[in-house]
Amino acid sequence: MKWETPCEQAFNTVVPYLRVAIMRRLVERKVPVKRAAKLMGLSATSYEKRVKDETKLKSLLDNADISDMIDGVVSRIISGERVEETTFCLLCSKSRGVFGLPPCII
Repeated sequence: MKWETPCEQAFNTVVPYLRVAIMRRLVERKVPVKRAAKLMGLSATSYEKRVKDETKLKSLLDNADISDMIDGVVSRIISGERVEETTFCLLCSKSRGVFGLPPCII
């Protein structure tokens, strides 16, 4: 059995979809895809690939708490404010349950 930290578990499972969900909300708020991709550290191709996985993306965006947290991050990004790492950690921890992972202790 390989030992993994909660962050390692989430890195390939949760984080890419959180980035896509945030990017999707940026695009919905009229941020050009190319700029949103640069802000989120994603390629437009990666965004297009994952945005089509409606099941996982919808499960994040349909959760009221997670959706509100995503909207808060998007508002900060649009206004040019810094998004603290702990903000994303809380969002990731809350989102882990959607992907069948236990919440991490932060």
